[in-house]
Amino acid sequence: MKEQTKNILIKFLNISLILFLVALSASWAYFRYYKETTFRVSEPLSKSMVVYVDKAMDDIGIINGVQVVKVDLRKNVRFLVHTYWKDPGLNALYANFRSTSITVEVPVFSKDDAQNARIIRLMNHEYECIPFTETLSYNLVPAAAKYVTTICSISIPPAFNEFKGILVVSLSRVPTEDEKSMIRSMLIDVSSKVHTEIK
Repeated sequence: MKEQTKNILIKFLNISLILFLVALSASWAYFRYYKETTFRVSEPLSKSMVVYVDKAMDDIGIINGVQVVKVDLRKNVRFLVHTYWKDPGLNALYANFRSTSITVEVPVFSKDDAQNARIIRLMNHEYECIPFTETLSYNLVPAAAKYVTTICSISIPPAFNEFKGILVVSLSRVPTEDEKSMIRSMLIDVSSKVHTEIK
């Protein structure tokens, strides 16, 4: 009887050890490939903030999309916190890209000097609007050029005390100078509010 109890206990311990190892592996995979992957949402915005951001974009007709990007300079990785695409075709392109690039991590700084210079300008809290074909997004999803002509960006927050990320809007056509100014004002306002939710 004691021998049988001992065998049952050993089997139980073996099963427990296997389950523990499986759980440990699953946790590692989750944090390595799900939470730590650029094209997966990391610490998403609150529902009220999402409504606020999307409404701000809807109020300016020329804007057809927005990306809120968290930047981890220590790990040299970007994380998408929120995306919103007005055009169904544009939304489908990025959804397909995310679904087929689940483990891709895009560095903040890379061997691309032009993109590195752009990041430095954003870290210096400069606002800029550049052709879509000169952006990282174009390199990753070139078909989006059918919908996007220009990308305008600003740092999160839009001030010199810290750098948590980038707020990016895509435009359906090249903006006028007045539109650039209007978009800049809107981005400053949105960035100021969004940064409180980016850890």
